[in-house]
Amino acid sequence: MNSKERVFARIANNPVDRIPNLNILMFMAAKEIGVSYADFCCDYRCLAQANIVSMQKYRIDAVSTISDPMREGADMGMALEYPEDGVPYCAGDRLIKEKSDLLKVKVVPVENGRRMTDRVLGTELLKKEAGDDFPIIGWVEGAFAQAADIRGVTEFLMDVCLDADFVKDILELCLEQEILFAKAQIKAGADIIGVGDAIASVAGPYAYQQWALPYEIRLLKAIKEAGAMTKLHICGNTTPFLELLPADLCDIIDVDWMVPLEKVASLYGDKVCVNGNYDPVAVLLQGNVATVKNSVKQCAGIGGLKYTCSAGCEVPKNTPQENLLAVYEALEEI
Repeated sequence: MNSKERVFARIANNPVDRIPNLNILMFMAAKEIGVSYADFCCDYRCLAQANIVSMQKYRIDAVSTISDPMREGADMGMALEYPEDGVPYCAGDRLIKEKSDLLKVKVVPVENGRRMTDRVLGTELLKKEAGDDFPIIGWVEGAFAQAADIRGVTEFLMDVCLDADFVKDILELCLEQEILFAKAQIKAGADIIGVGDAIASVAGPYAYQQWALPYEIRLLKAIKEAGAMTKLHICGNTTPFLELLPADLCDIIDVDWMVPLEKVASLYGDKVCVNGNYDPVAVLLQGNVATVKNSVKQCAGIGGLKYTCSAGCEVPKNTPQENLLAVYEALEEI
């Protein structure tokens, strides 16, 4: 059973030879092939090579185009800095400083965007080089997260409290952009689209239910209608609104380390692939082989019928190789 068969079987709730390992590697993948993180983010060939080498070495069951949350914003007109060893970030003003700026910001055709096109090219290359053996996970921002990217987190969360019409207008713009970006990656060969909506855990349950959730639902539906599976990734503590997650539209739900896995499994463990959620720092980076194996086995025992394995978020760059290899070893022992 290769990785693609294994992941697809798990999603379909069919027998597998072992639990899939879906750990997310970004900085560590770039380090593995000796390229800067700026190159990993900006050159699809580096991203694809880093994924293939890392997934084969550490026995991870998917290749992925995830790198940073700023691809869409950059192509919509936001100026970015690209640190050699850091995540791209907004280098100047946000796109929407005041209401009138919204009229100037337009949805960009994916083929006209340099950074979105780079991710599409990365998807095509991964499809060519690894698509028969590994599922390909493409990525987009959730509309709620993208709105915070182009407006600014503080400003957008204040808008959520004070100006509902303005928030709706920004979200509609962002949703249109994300649907286009998702469809382009699906056309290029992505089997699964990950939706990152990290700001939702900061905004809290009321804002999640009123604003983030409706746009997640529309985005996830569009992805499924375009022929791909879905993976919802919300960094942070989602415990206050776990019951609200759109599980019926998700094939995989990522669970960060501070969320009680027992609660997630009780809600969704027989419906979707619950993916997580040992601590990436305390377990993978700072732990030892025994710590890792114990944590992996503990999560697997809790996660439910369709459990898939990963840390709560990205594997840290300087994780000892033996610790990451221990994840696979533990899954083999299970």
